[in-house]
Amino acid sequence: MGLNADCKPENLNQFAVLGSLYAEHILGIARPRVGLLNIGEEEGKGNILTQATYPLLKENGQIHFIGNIEGRDLLIDKADVMVCEGYTGNVILKLAESLYDIASGHRIESAFFDRFDFEYYGGTPLLGVTKPVIIGHGISHGKSFLNMVKLAQKMLETDLLGKMKESFLS
Repeated sequence: MGLNADCKPENLNQFAVLGSLYAEHILGIARPRVGLLNIGEEEGKGNILTQATYPLLKENGQIHFIGNIEGRDLLIDKADVMVCEGYTGNVILKLAESLYDIASGHRIESAFFDRFDFEYYGGTPLLGVTKPVIIGHGISHGKSFLNMVKLAQKMLETDLLGKMKESFLS
């Protein structure tokens, strides 16, 4: 998910590359599946932004593009990287966090729901910059800060930011 609420197709194409590299080097996914979040699976679906983005992703040799994905695909194992602009991405992130809150409120213990706890994942990495930047929640506590530091450390150890820079130079 990009942080920019208003994007051009080229931005979403860049987000796809950044997300794919993150999934590979930080999450350990060998060949991340990249999906474009849309209102339908068919290639011609969507608004002007997604219609213009689809061919860019389809032709991008740096990613494993699987096509459009829909909202119903977000919580299942359909794609490893889901590309959208920041407005939609933030809504999805907050929705996922509320699922954790609901599960916790009902005393449901589940590793699936636990991964939506912002303390568990720490923060959101700002990708495409030269140094690790992790954006934390305003209500973060010690566990969250620890996980943000661990994420930044892993980004440095894997030279993720260098790999990202290289991907845009080739």
